[in-house]
Amino acid sequence: MIEDIKYKLNLNNSEKPSGRPQASVLIAILNYGEFLKSPELIYTQRSSHLSTHSGEVSFPGGKADKTDPNLFGTALRESNEEISLNSEDVTELGKLNYLISRHKIEVNPFVASVDQPQAFKPNEEIQEIFTVPLNFLLDSRNIQRESIERHGSVWQVPTWNIKNQKIWGLTAMITVNFLNVCFDANIEILEG
Repeated sequence: MIEDIKYKLNLNNSEKPSGRPQASVLIAILNYGEFLKSPELIYTQRSSHLSTHSGEVSFPGGKADKTDPNLFGTALRESNEEISLNSEDVTELGKLNYLISRHKIEVNPFVASVDQPQAFKPNEEIQEIFTVPLNFLLDSRNIQRESIERHGSVWQVPTWNIKNQKIWGLTAMITVNFLNVCFDANIEILEG
């Protein structure tokens, strides 16, 4: 599975930066022990006291810092800060095309495998860390749709509800891109 993901991500990416402020998120696949048979993705719920995206489900990540070596380095640094992910246990698999957030930030999703057990610990920005099985995300019976407005258009975006959490908005769109590129899921984001 990991080699297939690397291959598909390598074929997918040939874009140029947008010129907007940049951020990175990490789509981290647990890839050790029991997760070798049933991989899971790491999600976070942001703390309710934050000024932006409070209480929302997201991937670990944040804005690029000029001290970061590159955008993957941003995703690793932010993941370490937010959930105590040990970057030495992470293998970069590739990058999905960026999306522009409603705050006009270029969000760059990096896909990686987490190859060793972790002692996850949320920082003050994170209320909860949880994982979602890939099989759950790929099962069309678990997908619902919600209308969101982006760039002056209304879109019917897939959402997932699991573990008292709702994966929606930009995080859902990134999840859909990941599933479509890496698993040929053919999940549509419909306009209208």
